[in-house]
Amino acid sequence: MRKIFHFHLITFLLFCPFLLWAQEFNLSGVVVDNTGETLPGVSIAVKGTTRGVITDMNGAFQLKVSKGETLVFSYVGYDEQQILITNQKILNIRMEPTTMGLDEVVVVGYGTQSKRTVTSAISKVDGETLKATPINTVGEGLKGKIAGVRVYNENNTPGAEATFLIRGGSSISQSNSPLILVDGVERSTAGINPNDIESIEVLKDAASSAIYGSRASNGVVLITTRKGKSGAPRVTFEASFANENVERMIEYLDATQAVTIMRDRWASGPSPEKLYLDGYAYSSGNTDASKFSTRYLRDGESIPAGWKSVADPLDPSKTLIFEDNDWASTCFKNALWQNYYVGIEGGTEKLSYVGSIGYMKDSGVGVGTAFDRFNARTNVTAKIRENLTFSSNIDYSQTNSEEYASQYQVISRGLMTPAVQRKYWVSDNEWYGTPTPGPNSSSPNPSFYSYFNDNNQRTNRLGLVGSLDWEVLKGWHAVGTASLFTQNSHGDTFMRANPMNGTRKATTNMTDEQRKKLEFYTSYTRTFADKHSISAMVGYSYQQYLYKYVYAATTGHSSDKIPTLNGGSVYSDATSTKQEDVNIGYFGRLNYDYLKRYMLTATFREDGSSRFAKGNQWGFFPGLSVGWVMSDEPFMQNIGFISNLKWRGSYGQTGNNSIGYYDALGLYAITTSYDQSAATVSSAMPNKALEWETSTQLDLGFDLGLFKNRIILGIDYFNKITDNLITSKVLPNTSGYGSILTNLGKVRFRGFDAEITTRNIVKKDFTWESKFTITYVKNKVLKLPENGRDKNRQGGYSVKMQDGTTKEFGGVAEGEPLGRFYGYKKDFIITTPEQAANARYDTSSKGWDWTTKQKLGVGKKTIGDYEWKDLNGDNIINSNDMFLLGNTIPHTTGGLNNTFTYKGFTLNVYLDFALGHSISNGYLQRQMCNFMNGNTSLPAEILKCWNVGDDPSKAKYARFSGNDSDELNKNFRDNSDVFTQKADYLCIREISLQYALPQALLAKIGLKGLVLTLAGNNLHYFTEVIGLSPEVGASSTYSGSFNTYPPIRKFSIGCKVTL
Repeated sequence: MRKIFHFHLITFLLFCPFLLWAQEFNLSGVVVDNTGETLPGVSIAVKGTTRGVITDMNGAFQLKVSKGETLVFSYVGYDEQQILITNQKILNIRMEPTTMGLDEVVVVGYGTQSKRTVTSAISKVDGETLKATPINTVGEGLKGKIAGVRVYNENNTPGAEATFLIRGGSSISQSNSPLILVDGVERSTAGINPNDIESIEVLKDAASSAIYGSRASNGVVLITTRKGKSGAPRVTFEASFANENVERMIEYLDATQAVTIMRDRWASGPSPEKLYLDGYAYSSGNTDASKFSTRYLRDGESIPAGWKSVADPLDPSKTLIFEDNDWASTCFKNALWQNYYVGIEGGTEKLSYVGSIGYMKDSGVGVGTAFDRFNARTNVTAKIRENLTFSSNIDYSQTNSEEYASQYQVISRGLMTPAVQRKYWVSDNEWYGTPTPGPNSSSPNPSFYSYFNDNNQRTNRLGLVGSLDWEVLKGWHAVGTASLFTQNSHGDTFMRANPMNGTRKATTNMTDEQRKKLEFYTSYTRTFADKHSISAMVGYSYQQYLYKYVYAATTGHSSDKIPTLNGGSVYSDATSTKQEDVNIGYFGRLNYDYLKRYMLTATFREDGSSRFAKGNQWGFFPGLSVGWVMSDEPFMQNIGFISNLKWRGSYGQTGNNSIGYYDALGLYAITTSYDQSAATVSSAMPNKALEWETSTQLDLGFDLGLFKNRIILGIDYFNKITDNLITSKVLPNTSGYGSILTNLGKVRFRGFDAEITTRNIVKKDFTWESKFTITYVKNKVLKLPENGRDKNRQGGYSVKMQDGTTKEFGGVAEGEPLGRFYGYKKDFIITTPEQAANARYDTSSKGWDWTTKQKLGVGKKTIGDYEWKDLNGDNIINSNDMFLLGNTIPHTTGGLNNTFTYKGFTLNVYLDFALGHSISNGYLQRQMCNFMNGNTSLPAEILKCWNVGDDPSKAKYARFSGNDSDELNKNFRDNSDVFTQKADYLCIREISLQYALPQALLAKIGLKGLVLTLAGNNLHYFTEVIGLSPEVGASSTYSGSFNTYPPIRKFSIGCKVTL
């Protein structure tokens, strides 16, 4: 019996391939479009296999198939079709044109809507675009990807959030940040795992954002997280690792160059004796007790290992020896970035779910910095009854960060640490072997700071959302939602005893934020006679925000081992804050369309805010938009190259209530004790007449599809005017107050944004698609409070001209744009004694003649100095001679993405750019000053100075002197066009290469998906900026953007497995 069984089994196995082959048969057919014309080049694939063909020039195809297989027909500009094979021998297919995104569902305020019927300016980004490259926060993955939205990082500290600016903002003095809602909950993007995001919609015009009323003047960002889908459980595991390094850093001279240049130039200054004293970076008199290594080589001494030497330019018979330390590489290192993610989703018709946990750790390229984030999220949707659905969302995250207390001191000044400075103390004292500090007592470099300071911040965030959707009748829904979002932060710092400060200090801060929201709305949707569609919705919203803050500090700790507050002997500071804010809103929307060709949407919101006094707490914000799908008109049907054309127009109002919680009611401050009792005094005058800032926006746009939607173009023109602008008005001294907030301003933001998507090449195995976005915004101040000055200018300068008239500039003024900055303009570099003798009197010049080593007198100049242009013609250079140098706000931003696919490979190359702005590079300017007694590093730009380079006639800068800002003629001390740099940039933001293993191979190993990824982020900036980052906001000075953490470049490898 066993032999017979074996015989049958062997026979079956031998004939099995023939049996399988016998089941295959030839299938042929023709593919046509909706007009009946044949379609060549249609891709036909057997689902789940690598088999497939494309149709020939006549639209015909032929391939072998088996019963039960599924054929997938796809062609650019047409809907994909899937056909199950039964016993067909001939299969003819009619392809229907796709609307390429027009039937895509987009999230709008309190609901969703087909993109085809959207009549306002809404942009959508798929969450998948955030997953290929290594990013810490959501904003990092959105730069240049959304038309009308500028996303940028002024601070690149690990975990720092990006800044969102929609259509330029809306205000002068108040917040320009958009309202961000994550699954309907107001919060920042901090703590959100990009892997959890399904989509991001941006409401840009007033018609779409008016439904959020008082908080929507700067636009609205709607982030929707992933929801569960029906089907068997699917488990996804992702792991990514990246190497991080600084993308750009100022180039410095090595120690040999610095010693040679500094000693020669310092000797020409007023204090040459410092070149021979202990405690100066480039002095020959330093000892082992000094943090500076520079000294003379002693008789019979060998040059220490690793040290450098050079003949003293002041006495070539003597040899100077010194260390040559690269402080940039000491303070910034290569770091490891890692990210892990596990997700599960699935469900039935009654219950769907998705859950995930994630962990990301950024070791930080700055010594002493780091960031990590843990996430957990669940979304569950349950159909309790046929007409009753409950959904819940639980989101928890914990972030931990280590950062510098002052980036200005630690980074900007810390990097000025001279190359000749020792990394560690070598003198035999209590600090032996510990890092040396920065250039002076207030400038610890990152190495020193991280050794002697602890600065840790932990933040826990919890979001709870519950929603009940009751379908009362067909098309009539009643929805109730309750949400709670809490954010608790706890930070501790401790400064151990160190050579710069022997007083130990401990601080603790705790922040508790709580946002509760209850919302109810009811909606009704119905279509009449297959032509008229109507959707109406009204609702109510209540939101309460609570904020508590506590800070305490102590000093005089007896030991480094007791970092707590009670370890200090002196309680140096203690403060706490409590704030509460309540918003109540009534809102509604009405949508109507006829044949999905003519569309109208009206929205409203009436909001009440506790931030304003009674009588001004309520504001009404309406919006109206219309749309016309012109391509559906009968007269357009013969224009074959136009696939879709929709015109849109909208008009509406939104509000901004981002004033202080009690600004309208007045403020009190704690002052010194009165009669041995605590006392309070009025510190800000109340203004109960203070009202909302109101932004009114007009938007005109169109969506155009060409050549069967191979080219999709969307363009919007917008004109946004903010009235009742909240500005500060100066009060007379007799009032007892300096100023008061009033509604006496108006500002305009006007421009256009556009998005172009193209399918350049579509073949069976190869595709190339592109997406280009661009935004152009100009602003102008239209009105300010009357103050008696020209153009009601706030701040700025007043210059008396020689003809007796007065000119005013700077600050904020009517008729002028925001973001302007001013300074001196170079006339020429003085090159002859005659020019020096006839130079204009300069009030900032110390009048030192380096050629004779004599003091000429204050205001005098010598050869090598700058001669500045005289604005008012009085032959005196002072603050009255400031010229307009540039604008810090770019007028044009955008991005370009190219996606290439070849079989299982996908290559994404993404660039973004900003144009039309300048930077006053105060960071480089201060380094050129070489202040702090010359105890600083020298930037490589020094080689382009008049008295350093080989050819003075080609000099870029005036003469370099050892201590310009403190003792000399201040060529580099004041803001000028010399350090004004064009800040336009093009950034290679992302490059990623992904490979998805074939399904046939995966089936053999029991996997549903396996994707391998190589990626790079922040790869390179093309820019004229000499500094840390060309991405700046309104501030671009030494104490602003140039004291920040540098941009970080990442190279990563990742793997995604689906089970």
